[in-house]
Amino acid sequence: MIEKIYFITTNQYKFDQFLLVAKKYKLNNYKFEQLAGEIIEIQAEDNEQVAKFSSKWASKKYNLPIIKEDVGFYIERLKGFPGPYLSQVENQLETSGFLQLLNNSENRNAYWQYSIAICFPNQKPVVFSTIQKGEIAAAAKGKSGWHTDKLFIQDGQEKTISELLDANNYHRDNRHYEKLLEYLRNKTNCAPSQ
Repeated sequence: MIEKIYFITTNQYKFDQFLLVAKKYKLNNYKFEQLAGEIIEIQAEDNEQVAKFSSKWASKKYNLPIIKEDVGFYIERLKGFPGPYLSQVENQLETSGFLQLLNNSENRNAYWQYSIAICFPNQKPVVFSTIQKGEIAAAAKGKSGWHTDKLFIQDGQEKTISELLDANNYHRDNRHYEKLLEYLRNKTNCAPSQ
């Protein structure tokens, strides 16, 4: 029997990225579908808390197995700001605002936190995260993506995410997806036979 699991998002890119990783796992017992439904996101210190709360809330509201991803951007010099408040802050600061906040700062370390939670009805959510470290460039480069994409250079790269997106050469660190899919594989293997 195939169980449907719903990835709740209005962001098609996120869902497509998830499906690309999921195909490699060949989890024949599960079918993943996108759900562009209502979601509540709490104010919290990190993305794991947001993803856990939202997945549980949506699983209860829709009575479905729900996957929810939440992404944050943490700047060391700014004590982790904007963290899980990235989407709100990006709209206010834009690219130039981030650069002004780090004007004359030698410490330009930053990282992305990708957190994904899964919650089955009447169960506790389980969350997995990936940290992608790097630094803020001295100037914005590239055209694609969001404001922070034009500034962030991930470890091991010389170009911003935006430049890599422009060249169709960006590979996001999707280990959080892999951890979740491995969890589902183990869940299937541990299920009692019928």
